[in-house]
Amino acid sequence: MLYEVRAYTFTQGSLDEAIKGFRRTVEERVKLSRLICFFRSAIGDLDRMFHIWEYENSAHRESARDEAQNASWWPPLKAEKILYQQTRLMAAASFRLEPRTGAMGGFYEIRSDTFQAGTMEKLGAAWAEHLPEREKLSPLAAAFANPASEFASGILNEFLHIWPYRDLNHWAEVDEAAGKLTGWRDCSNPYLRSRKSEIWRPVDFSPMC
Repeated sequence: MLYEVRAYTFTQGSLDEAIKGFRRTVEERVKLSRLICFFRSAIGDLDRMFHIWEYENSAHRESARDEAQNASWWPPLKAEKILYQQTRLMAAASFRLEPRTGAMGGFYEIRSDTFQAGTMEKLGAAWAEHLPEREKLSPLAAAFANPASEFASGILNEFLHIWPYRDLNHWAEVDEAAGKLTGWRDCSNPYLRSRKSEIWRPVDFSPMC
């Protein structure tokens, strides 16, 4: 499967309007391809939305985009309200090939890590070994990778992982406990080059909620 990770930044005060636009069109849009999640920013850069779409392959992505562009209900956004757009094409991580959806938490932490080129396979093996213990604390909703050997665009060698939490107190408790797990954080550090964490909240029509 191919996953398109999209993020938008809007002019101040126009995020709610943008979400309403998607709410009006999402029922038709998901007939073309599966929506994995739809979030709004909570902590970090504000006035942003984040959503992930699943495609069978690049041809499916192009056909879905073409069909949407020719539909009367598309596009849902007003171009003059958009400050920035970003899209990345990614593959599911080997240890979490199927993203989880459903009710998992009111807050989602999205972590974006970049790794040394050529180390994604080693990273995947390390996570496969240590993730079962980490998920005893809280579930991993989804994980995606963009190895330079597979894709030629986006943030190369990026690893994106999404974690749900009941609330910010739950996040703090799990973060502290995860730091005490033998080998959990150390398994990534030899290959890590940069990392970023943001907190998002699901909108009412998000499959991850």
